[in-house]
Amino acid sequence: MMMRLILSICLLAFVVSPSSDGFRNYHAIEAYEIRPSVMISPVYTVGRDVCEISIEKRHYSNNNVDLDAAMSKAQILSLFDELVPKEERGQPGGTIPGDTETTDIDSGMLTTSIPYENVTLAIFGKKDRPDRQKYVAAIISWNKRQCGAK
Repeated sequence: MMMRLILSICLLAFVVSPSSDGFRNYHAIEAYEIRPSVMISPVYTVGRDVCEISIEKRHYSNNNVDLDAAMSKAQILSLFDELVPKEERGQPGGTIPGDTETTDIDSGMLTTSIPYENVTLAIFGKKDRPDRQKYVAAIISWNKRQCGAK
C-alpha cells in the first residue's frame, strides 16, 4: 500500500510538473552573459568549431527594460580583443593596411567592417547625431569556416 502511494505521488508530480515540452518546436540557442547585460551567442560548424559569434546588449535584464541597448565602439573592440586575441586573428585582411576599417552608411544605418586573415568583425548601428554613433550588435565571423545551421 505504501509503495502504491509513493508511486502515485511520483506519477502525479511528473504529470503536473512544468516542463520545457512547450519549447521543443523552437530552435534552442546557446548564449553567455560576457558582461552585465551583454550577451554573446556562438554559432558552430557541422564539426562543432565556432564559425560566428554575435554580441549584443540585452533589452531586458534585472527587471529593467533598456530600449536603447547600445554599446560603444570601444566596448565592442574590447570584447573582440577578449574573444579573439590578435594572435588568433591573423594579419589584416584584404588589400587594406592594418587596423583599417570600412563603414557603409545607408539611411543613417551603419555597418563597419574590420577584416583580418582569419576573422572579420562587423559592427552594426546608427548615427543618432551627426557626431555620434550607437552600435546595437556586432558579429565576429571566421572567414574559413562554413556555419552548419543558423
